[in-house]
Amino acid sequence: MVIKTTLTTTGYKSKLEPKLQLYKGDIVFIEFTLINSVISSINGVDVEEYLPLSALTDVKLKLITPAGGDTLESVDIVENRARFKMTATNEIGDYDFQVICYDEDGCVFHLPPNIYTIKETIG
Repeated sequence: MVIKTTLTTTGYKSKLEPKLQLYKGDIVFIEFTLINSVISSINGVDVEEYLPLSALTDVKLKLITPAGGDTLESVDIVENRARFKMTATNEIGDYDFQVICYDEDGCVFHLPPNIYTIKETIG
């Protein structure tokens, strides 16, 4: 199961569309398309609107759970989308997350953080 969403960075704010809402115990793949107005090139590849993820060496997702614990998930790049297997869904509440981009020049760039919610199932 794959959920596709777009993370748009404008200046130093980010917006997730559609917003993510998962339920306790869900295990799904989340694919992010990254749109930005901050980075102008990656390894000599000009960036217009969509970040060319194939020009990156790695993309990671840092999570802060409602209880404060954090997890760093590795990712695959699929058709210019960052794919994460979301398994940290056992705590009910809001999770802060941040996408971190790495390139072959050793540069690291943190996109502005965002939030997704885990709710209790009805059954």
